Amino acid sequence: MSTKKQSPLSKVQNLYLMQVELWNFLDNKADDAKAVEKTLKEFNALLKEVDWRLMGGEDVLESLQMIPKEVKSKLKTTSKKKTVAVVKKATKKPTANKAKKVARKTPAKKKK
Repeated sequence: MSTKKQSPLSKVQNLYLMQVELWNFLDNKADDAKAVEKTLKEFNALLKEVDWRLMGGEDVLESLQMIPKEVKSKLKTTSKKKTVAVVKKATKKPTANKAKKVARKTPAKKKK
């Protein structure tokens, strides 16, 4: 995304749109990590370019600067969870699954 040709207000608007996308990720409404990383990169670049006076003040800028930290933290934890799940799946013993399936198929006896 080329931001040099955009007007200052357009940059702020795009920053807010990206903020919503990042919030969706933080709220577990988006799960595409690669898209989130791309949005985060663009968000950081725009954040450096925008004029804080057009956003509503320095406090708004400070709150927007906290979002990348939160997103990076969540990206790290979600990638760790996926790695652990893949490792667990790969090391699972197939004989344990067969024993569970057999135990489930056996009907329970009814008491009279």
